[in-house]
Amino acid sequence: MPQNARTTLRSVTLLIPFFVIFFVIFFPMGARAEKQDVTLRAADGFTLKGTFYSAEKPGPGLLLLHSCDGDRHVYDHLATMLNTAGYNVLTFDFRGFGGSRAGEYTNFAAQRQKIMDQMPSDIDTALSFLTSQSTVNPRTLGIVAGNCAVNQAVHAARRHPTIRTLVLLSGGTDAEGEAYIKDAPKVPILGVASDEDSDAAAATKKLVALSTNLDSQVEMFTNAGHAASIFAKQPDLEPDIVIWFRSNLPLGGYGLPPAIK
Repeated sequence: MPQNARTTLRSVTLLIPFFVIFFVIFFPMGARAEKQDVTLRAADGFTLKGTFYSAEKPGPGLLLLHSCDGDRHVYDHLATMLNTAGYNVLTFDFRGFGGSRAGEYTNFAAQRQKIMDQMPSDIDTALSFLTSQSTVNPRTLGIVAGNCAVNQAVHAARRHPTIRTLVLLSGGTDAEGEAYIKDAPKVPILGVASDEDSDAAAATKKLVALSTNLDSQVEMFTNAGHAASIFAKQPDLEPDIVIWFRSNLPLGGYGLPPAIK
């Protein structure tokens, strides 16, 4: 991929004050539909807890996947911003995390592989819930993922061609995921990491470098932390992500199925 296509979003963030004013004027808080806590039933019957932010008008759906050191609430502020900008947003706790601790899934550290093995199916459950909502255009989806969920997000995009773009925080993917990225020129990727988080930074750079989409970008910070924790030290990142989706997953993109027009 040409180097000039690897420009970061830092120049874009000069426009942040404009976009903040734009959101306040055109997406007032009252325009956002009510968020609600939801229960998702996984394929094996396990109960997953989530929060759904419904847009006022039909539009894209976004799935936010937390890292293995947090839960869905790390995205509360980002989810609200994305919803205010017109997106339907679903966050959920992987089994063994947050509100999804129950039965044989209560301790990720002790049950890591067992829980990781269930993540693909649980993500498919979440996507099924998201696309079943009346305000969601099932043809136009995106994912934000951090840390251990990055590989899961890439594989979800392999399984679901309606996932049009990925925002990946501090993580990489396996050989199958890399092969998919090389062969997915229509899927722009925003990779984010912090330099001192050296392994995650290297994995993120490698992942984005594999992309053949000319809009794919990597945004690197310094001493900013890992995955969603970067938000606290780099407050421009969440607006950057909103701008990314507005550019790469437009509200009216790909057409609306007749059933939800």
